[in-house]
Amino acid sequence: MVKHAEQPEVLQDPLGTNRRSRYPFGDVDRRRGPVLVSETRGESRFVAEREVFWTPQMTDEEARTLRWIEGFSELSALDTRRIGAECHWRWYKPRQRILSQDDRTTDVFFVVQGKIRITNYSETGKEISFRDLGVGEIFGELAAIDGLPRSASALALSDALLASISANKYLEILQGYPALSIACLKRLSRLIRQLSDRIVQTATMPVRDRIHAELARMALQNAKAEGTIDPMPTHSEIASRVSTHREAVTRELLKLEKEGVVSRRGRSLVVLNIEMLRKG
Repeated sequence: MVKHAEQPEVLQDPLGTNRRSRYPFGDVDRRRGPVLVSETRGESRFVAEREVFWTPQMTDEEARTLRWIEGFSELSALDTRRIGAECHWRWYKPRQRILSQDDRTTDVFFVVQGKIRITNYSETGKEISFRDLGVGEIFGELAAIDGLPRSASALALSDALLASISANKYLEILQGYPALSIACLKRLSRLIRQLSDRIVQTATMPVRDRIHAELARMALQNAKAEGTIDPMPTHSEIASRVSTHREAVTRELLKLEKEGVVSRRGRSLVVLNIEMLRKG
């Protein structure tokens, strides 16, 4: 029996802005996250992008949807709404902790808007950044599946809207919807491959090549503007990902910029020659 969600509060502007932008389907507000755009004919459709374009007519119910989460595109609108009604919806502020390593919680989280960083900590307290998650991604499913404490921490990098669901309900959903089960398997396989690649890189590649590989990975994962890292992580954050120190990252970035491989543009870093980074 699907429970009906309580009437949510009116969605506020988490960024405190009211910026305007032109979009092919009309005037819209530019903010971070997924997209709802209304066409001039009165029709509407969602577009999953890194920036959200909110129309003034967008309701809280329309904002709180799982339709752009990985795997949910295979479900009917009715099934998506039913699962969404089982979720707890919450806004997180930048730098707000969502869960901590070794927590005994088992909820699964869907990133509806914003950006999340997954990190771990060494015994000496050094932060090790694993990966950043954007709109449409899921985290927390490992604890839901095996019941063990959290293997990593999660932190909001921007204003973020997350939907969370209990482990029991999540496992029921996987059993009831094969498309979501397959999406989960693909996601976990992708995670294993990424972690395997990192282990090999750390064990066999010099620091310079590890930095190059991480820059190339970040540049290629930006579907909206391939070759652009936006926003550019701090040198310390990059260093934690490739197991080195901040000074080594700073030196290498200065060298790459001098050689014309990368170029700084505001808060972004544009990779002008990805192949050179790949070759090391």
